[in-house]
Amino acid sequence: MEKLRQEYLISYDVEDNKARSRLYKELAGYGLRSVQKSVFWGHLSMAELQAVKRELQKYLDAHDKAFITHSSFNGRGQSYFIGHDEEDFKDWKENHVI
Repeated sequence: MEKLRQEYLISYDVEDNKARSRLYKELAGYGLRSVQKSVFWGHLSMAELQAVKRELQKYLDAHDKAFITHSSFNGRGQSYFIGHDEEDFKDWKENHVI
């Protein structure tokens, strides 16, 4: 059975300052955590993922770029953290270690 919310890493390079600032606020509004200026991490449902894709398309211009990828920073798979603490990628709502 597939989990309702899955872990994603989203990165974007948007030239226009105004569009970049709006996109930042939109992604934060989905509960995603900013781990760098234009890099977000968090859990999304399929509906939220589709909405995030629409937001990216809305704010990206012809020369802007973005990617969304599944991630596994919560101890499921091999991850390397340089300049980050492993705790930066613990979701306090979704994953509890018992």
